[in-house]
Amino acid sequence: MIEQQPNGRDATVQTGIGGPPGRVSRAICPPALSHYYTRRALPRPIGSLDLCLLYFTALFTPGPLLQLTREGPSTLLAAVLGAVTLLLPMTLATSQLMALTPSEGALYAWTARLLGPYWGTVVGISDWLPGLLASVSALASLVTTLQSLKAGWLAEPWQRGLVIMIVLALLLLLGRQRQRTVQRIVNTFSALTLAIVILSGICSLVLLQQRAWRLPPFWRPDWTIAGSSRSPDSLVALLYLGYSAPLSMAGELRPGLAPGRPLLGSASLICSSYLLVALSALVTPNGGPALALEMALGHTAGSMALVGLLAFYLCAALVHTSAGARLLFVASLDGLLPTGLALLNRERIPWRAFVTQTVLTGALAAVLLVALPPVPSEAAFSSVAMALLLATMTLLRLFVAFFCFYMMTLLSYQQPSLALGGRTTASWLLRSGTMVGATGSTLAMLDILAHSWTPMLSNSNWTLLVGSLLMLCMSAATLAALPATTRASRLGPRLLQWLQGEGDPDAG
Repeated sequence: MIEQQPNGRDATVQTGIGGPPGRVSRAICPPALSHYYTRRALPRPIGSLDLCLLYFTALFTPGPLLQLTREGPSTLLAAVLGAVTLLLPMTLATSQLMALTPSEGALYAWTARLLGPYWGTVVGISDWLPGLLASVSALASLVTTLQSLKAGWLAEPWQRGLVIMIVLALLLLLGRQRQRTVQRIVNTFSALTLAIVILSGICSLVLLQQRAWRLPPFWRPDWTIAGSSRSPDSLVALLYLGYSAPLSMAGELRPGLAPGRPLLGSASLICSSYLLVALSALVTPNGGPALALEMALGHTAGSMALVGLLAFYLCAALVHTSAGARLLFVASLDGLLPTGLALLNRERIPWRAFVTQTVLTGALAAVLLVALPPVPSEAAFSSVAMALLLATMTLLRLFVAFFCFYMMTLLSYQQPSLALGGRTTASWLLRSGTMVGATGSTLAMLDILAHSWTPMLSNSNWTLLVGSLLMLCMSAATLAALPATTRASRLGPRLLQWLQGEGDPDAG
């Protein structure tokens, strides 16, 4: 039996009683030490509006949509199907897990409780790796936006490296602040981005009304691809993969907050924003929201929109870095990593974990954006490397989504109804959502493996390389989980004493 406490207390789970054979009769492990410690030690400032805009910041990635819009109407149909089969089921699963376990690293925590510490560690690593690349992707988008401000900007590797260092310094500066201060910054720039997207949509409609637009050639019935390969529809998966960032920060929700309504509202905002971005891309085939504003309101408005997008990409990097740092923090509390990463600063922020995550993000960004272009294959090699990493991390995030859906299936069999956003949601709805989500994730994974994301690699070579990278990451996660869980079980009693202020768990 599952009882959800809408006032923010722990859910209690009783299994193996009264259920038909074959349904979940496994024992649920008790929460780990991190569950209790984070709820006492961390501030809990995230309200409904904060959660809504946090989810929007983690998910909104207009770059792939701009590329897909140039491929014709079928790609927009794929984006709509992705919203139904990926975004909505993932949002339902995310809101339910956050409601059941409002603690840091909710996905890792529930996997460990349902499937054991080993699988919890595997899922935690598989969730952390895509988050690391999401931060790098936000930095890459920021650099690309800066380059679009003026021709010739950031052409040299050292210039890109300098920008990355400045952005990392800003991330470290923001990471030291109180969570409430950071959340206000994220809210401000997320709202600014929403305003830019809405205004660009209005300007696009004005341009349509003034007939300053004609149907782009790639949307005409007689248009065929010549000399270039079509972008695969599986790029749509990149639009909906930030779902787990709020799960990593679930322990900082205000007591009594029901996460369902803010998350579903944010999903609606994301779909509406993508629709307006697609409209802007159609009106300005070689641009996006900023160019639509420039065409309607002048060069100054377009430049201000680009500056607003720069601030948003900085906030996106901050959100993904903070989410990854929370996973390191929780893993450290449970003994999976050195306990030094679990120390908090005066503002009760896991500062050492945040610094570690920021340094790793900077190192990977420097390799992809600075170190790779000077090789003989020039930018082509960098583009292929980024495409391979993005595809691999997308597959990992979809793999983690399977665990979300699997856990929701296990939990839904224990209770005829589960609370979602303060309302009762029938178990059939959750089961239908998990079935649709699992099907959509499977099809997306197969499409990613079968179709190359770059014209520089054939489909067969792409499948071989991406499949090898995926197996390498999964092997690393499974192998790293073995010594980590062994260390955690050995340090368990000393960790409890350390959290109570007695001794050092790493001593001896």
